[in-house]
Amino acid sequence: MRPLLFLALVTAAHAARLPDFTAALEHAKAEHTPVAVYFHGSDWNKPGEKLLAVWNDPRFESGLDPAMPLVAIDRKEAPSPADEELAKRNAACDPPLRSLPAVALFDSDGRLVASLAGTPEIEKAGGLPRALAGMLAVLKDRDLAWERARKSSGLQRANLLGSGLDRMNLGLGPKNVYQTVLEEMKKADPKDQSGYLAKYTFSSRALLDMVIKRAEAGEQAEAEKELATLARQPRLDKKQLQELHAARFALYQRWPDKKNQSRRALEDMRRADPKSDLGRAANRYADQLER
Repeated sequence: MRPLLFLALVTAAHAARLPDFTAALEHAKAEHTPVAVYFHGSDWNKPGEKLLAVWNDPRFESGLDPAMPLVAIDRKEAPSPADEELAKRNAACDPPLRSLPAVALFDSDGRLVASLAGTPEIEKAGGLPRALAGMLAVLKDRDLAWERARKSSGLQRANLLGSGLDRMNLGLGPKNVYQTVLEEMKKADPKDQSGYLAKYTFSSRALLDMVIKRAEAGEQAEAEKELATLARQPRLDKKQLQELHAARFALYQRWPDKKNQSRRALEDMRRADPKSDLGRAANRYADQLER
C-alpha cells in the first residue's frame, strides 16, 4: 500500500476532536454518536496531565467511531478570561465527579452514560483506552435493551427499560435526566410487576420522613407494614436494602413495644453488604447496643 494512501486511511479512522462540549454535542446529534470527554486541571493536577498525553495520542483513537467527538475540558484553578469564555461553552457538561482526572461518556442527547473519576478508578479499568471501551459497551448494551423495549409492551417493556437503566448504574442520572424512561415504565407497567418503579423511585430520605411522621402519630404498625411491603420488592439493590433497614431501625427506636427489634434491623443492614460503609457502621452500632 502506498504511504500516502495508508496515511489517509489512518486519518479517516480518527475520531473528531472538538474544542468544547457545545460543539461536540451539536456534532453528536447530527451524526447520532456519543461524546467522550476527558477532564483535567492543567495548573494543579499533575496526574491528569500525564493521562492527557494518552488522550491526545493519535493511537488512542484506534478503533473508535471516526464520527464520535472527543473533548478535553481543562478545569483550571486560575482560569484566564479566555478560559472563562470557554467554560461557558462547557457549562452543560457537569457530571458529578469526585476528583480529577476523569473521563465520561454522554449519549447524543447529552445525557451521562458512565464516568470514572480519579487515577485509581481509571487505572482499575485498565487505563483510558479500556475505560472508554467499557463505557461504550455500557451504551451499546443500554441501547440494545431500549431498542427491544420499543418493540415490546407491558411487563416486558418495563423490564427492558429497567435493564437499560441498570446497565448504566446511575439511578435516574444527574438532575434526573432519565425521568422520561421512568415515565415510560409507569405507562407500560402501572402496577409495577417488574419492581423497577420501586427501585427507581426509592428515597431513603422519604422513608425516614415517613417513619418519623408515623411514629409521631402513633402509627408505628402502619409504618412497619409499608417498610415490609417495600422490602419484598425484587429489584432493590444492596444499598437500598441497607437504607430500608436503617429506616426500620429508626422506627423501632421510636416504638417502645418493639424497641428490642432495633438490633435485628442493624443485623439485617450488615447482612445485606457487610463490607460496605453502611454494613460496617451497622456492625459498630450493634456492638455499642450490646455493650
